[in-house]
Amino acid sequence: MSTLLPLRACLVLPLVLMALSACSTQIELRTAAQQEQFAQEAASQGDWERAMRSYAAAADNAELGHGDAAWQAHLHHQAGRAASGACRYDAAEFHFRQAIALAKKSGQSSALSDKALIDQYERQGKATEALAVRNELGWHQARALGALVHLESLPTVASQPGHKQCKASPTPAMNKAIDSWD
Repeated sequence: MSTLLPLRACLVLPLVLMALSACSTQIELRTAAQQEQFAQEAASQGDWERAMRSYAAAADNAELGHGDAAWQAHLHHQAGRAASGACRYDAAEFHFRQAIALAKKSGQSSALSDKALIDQYERQGKATEALAVRNELGWHQARALGALVHLESLPTVASQPGHKQCKASPTPAMNKAIDSWD
């Protein structure tokens, strides 16, 4: 009889842990949805820094909650757009690349994120990187991105009161030209 109690505990404990894990997953997904709403509100007010942080947190929570890969891709895409608006180019590149990978994983189109990444590179004067992304896509897909020109563009901060224009970071070609002046 004394061995029956520990045996029951061994059977019950995994069930309790699975139930707690399921609750945790649901909490993470609800938190992600709430953070997405906060991000949308911040973006509508032009607060790109706050929008970027909220979209990134939503993407992290969606991943922790084992959320749909297409939704995670959408969250990363929006985080990339917000990062671009906040002049956080490294973060924008990271989020666009995450969005592309997750879209491909989910079987969805990554065209908007591909276009946004190319636009981001072109905005910074990084023509080589933009061309590399186009080459990764292949001729037909890169040409098809032209159809998305009027669908979505990266946010700009110059049109918003109280915001300064982003400064482009120097490209390697610009650095070489500057060094040659010395």
